[in-house]
Amino acid sequence: PQRPPPPPPPSSAQSEPSSSIEPKRSSSEIEATTSFTKASNEFSREENDSHASVLFEFKNLFDSFDYETIRNKILNRQMITSPFTTVLWRIFLHCLPRDSSQWNQIIDGSRDNYSELADKYLLDLAKIREHNGDAENRNHPLSQEDESLWHQYYVYEELKENIYQDVIRTCQEISFFRQKHVLNLLLNVLYIHSRHYGESLPYRQGMHEILAVIVYLIHLESTTVNEYSDSNELMKQLYDSKYLAHDAFAIYEKIMEHLQPFYDFKPTNIVARKNINMNTNKYLLFQRVNDLHIQMNDTVMRVNSIFERLKYYDLPLYDKLQNLNIEPTVYGM
Repeated sequence: PQRPPPPPPPSSAQSEPSSSIEPKRSSSEIEATTSFTKASNEFSREENDSHASVLFEFKNLFDSFDYETIRNKILNRQMITSPFTTVLWRIFLHCLPRDSSQWNQIIDGSRDNYSELADKYLLDLAKIREHNGDAENRNHPLSQEDESLWHQYYVYEELKENIYQDVIRTCQEISFFRQKHVLNLLLNVLYIHSRHYGESLPYRQGMHEILAVIVYLIHLESTTVNEYSDSNELMKQLYDSKYLAHDAFAIYEKIMEHLQPFYDFKPTNIVARKNINMNTNKYLLFQRVNDLHIQMNDTVMRVNSIFERLKYYDLPLYDKLQNLNIEPTVYGM
């Protein structure tokens, strides 16, 4: 708070010896200054306490990790936040064992695995030119051999372009996702995962949003830990910012194992519709005369089963949706 302006200088007729005594401050000014000082002290104390609590909570959580207790606290919403959410994810997704004394070796192995996959699938022109004109001439730019690096480069450029079209639309309201290196990170992780799992779990629209959450949260937690001077060696290794892509890939890979049924469209899931009046097809909703088949996967079957239960709770609404031909997959995803 600013002090009130000093009094005007005395006139020559009323000149007095100059005084070094400051003008008296008002009670409101004194109160404001005192409050500001007290707030500053409390902020410094809270900042120190928060730093101390980061290390304390890390050691309290992971030095002797009580899997069932922490799991039940989360499920019962007794624990809804944590500065180490992504570490908890890694434990519950079995990226890390419960025993933190084993983490160093596991983390190094996981990161080495991503580096090997990146070296295998991320092809660049400089790398390809190094192998130009080999003995079998497979790496000629016009080669159609499946093992040709040039052939692979051209074939998978389309995949990268499709992924990038989604990546550049990711969380545009957050400045973090407008950085070029972040976009490239998302692109590379999604591309490597799609190449590695091939037809069993190829990239599909929407997967970029799952990865974005993982990358952003690791980044936020890493920033906190790395700004904290008393982080122990294990915390620094877990949140080494050089390995953001490696660690995000490990979590994303495990999550996608769980979500695979929702993306799984296979020929065995195609159900024929021969006649809408056949009793064998009663379980298929919104059957139309011109439909020959429908692709059914876990997601479609789940939303359909939810819609079937709707008629027991709100039959008019159920009939209305049927009559208007509004399919559950339109609003149920």
